[in-house]
Amino acid sequence: MKATRKEHVHAEIDMAPMIDMVFQLLIFFMCAATLSRVDFTPEVALPVAEKAQVPEDLRDRGTINILPDGRYMISGEYVEEKDMLAIMQRQRAQNPNLKLYLRANHAVPFARVKKVLRACAEAGINDVIFGAFQSPQ
Repeated sequence: MKATRKEHVHAEIDMAPMIDMVFQLLIFFMCAATLSRVDFTPEVALPVAEKAQVPEDLRDRGTINILPDGRYMISGEYVEEKDMLAIMQRQRAQNPNLKLYLRANHAVPFARVKKVLRACAEAGINDVIFGAFQSPQ
C-alpha cells in the first residue's frame, strides 16, 4: 500500500491588528508621559479664555495649582501660603532659569492668584504662564 502525503496548509498571521495595537500603545504612553510631567490636578477646573493657546512645552516649567478650596499645591505637595515664597526661592536657587505654569481654579478669587504672582516676583521668577481652556468658537 502506497502512503499518501498530506499537504500542509501554511497559516498566515494578519499583521494589521498587531500594528494598530502598537500604535495605540505608543499614543497612550506618549500621553501618559506628558501628563506625568505636568502636575495635573483634576480638582482644578481651569477658566475659559477666548484667546487661550496650548503651551509650547511644559517640561521645564514648575507647576503651581490653586485648588477650589484655596489651598496651594506645588510639585504635588500641599503648601501653606506663608511657605510659598521660601519654596519658590529654593527652587529658583536650584534652577536659575525657572519658569512657572500657574493653574488656578475658575472659582478662585484673583486675590489668591495675586499672592502667588507677588511671591513669584519676590523670588525672582518672571516667566509665568496661566492655564486656561480655549473657548469654543
